[in-house]
Amino acid sequence: MTITLDSLALTVLGLEETKSPVAIFNDIWESGAYKQTITVFGSVKRWSLSCVEKDIAWANSAANHLQGHANDGASLSFSVSEGDLHTVSTNVKVLRVSVRYAEIGTANVRYFSLELQEV
Repeated sequence: MTITLDSLALTVLGLEETKSPVAIFNDIWESGAYKQTITVFGSVKRWSLSCVEKDIAWANSAANHLQGHANDGASLSFSVSEGDLHTVSTNVKVLRVSVRYAEIGTANVRYFSLELQEV
């Protein structure tokens, strides 16, 4: 699997894709009974990625780079290629970057997770 975000090739440990409808609910009384109607306007597609970096200085880190884009709200190119299995090519915004140093004492290993939303 090849995953790139803003021309950065990411080492991804896990990928989750969700598509959620955007809807409003309306309470009505119809024919002597309560009903709830739903109006769907479209959907929102999001991805959650778990990534790792090894032997990368913070100045050159994808996590550092993407934190900057989370702050400026830039639209980034995002692609996932799993051959015939699944392909994504779209633009996204970074909603969250979380950096974790799980193995204290292990030099030069950085885990980070991302949440992206299609624009």
